[in-house]
Amino acid sequence: MTVPSGLPLRLLVVDDEVQILELLALTLELQGFTVTPARSGPEALAALEDRPLPDLIVMDVLMAPWDGFETVRRLHAQLGERLPPVVFLSGLNRPPTLPVGVTCEYLVKPFRPSELVTCLRRLARPEV
Repeated sequence: MTVPSGLPLRLLVVDDEVQILELLALTLELQGFTVTPARSGPEALAALEDRPLPDLIVMDVLMAPWDGFETVRRLHAQLGERLPPVVFLSGLNRPPTLPVGVTCEYLVKPFRPSELVTCLRRLARPEV
């Protein structure tokens, strides 16, 4: 999926830690992104029911009741090929395998906000 240049990117940002979610949302909004926050996997699925699909998803890995991988599996089951690319965020080292059939990146915490922004822009506009 490629997003035309000049349009603000719509993000679904999912993290169960409220302070981190707020910090991510603020940081990304200051960079020109439009952010829909969600505090859990179920909330992420619900957020997609009444809004246009986001261009990208930022997903924490360690959450409850579903971890980030389970949440993405459920989103993929719901959306299929329409599932936007996902950036996983975790304090854990990169796992040996990531979800099959999903365009994704994996950033290990701590990371610089500029690393996340660069990763998001690269996923949205891979030809750039």
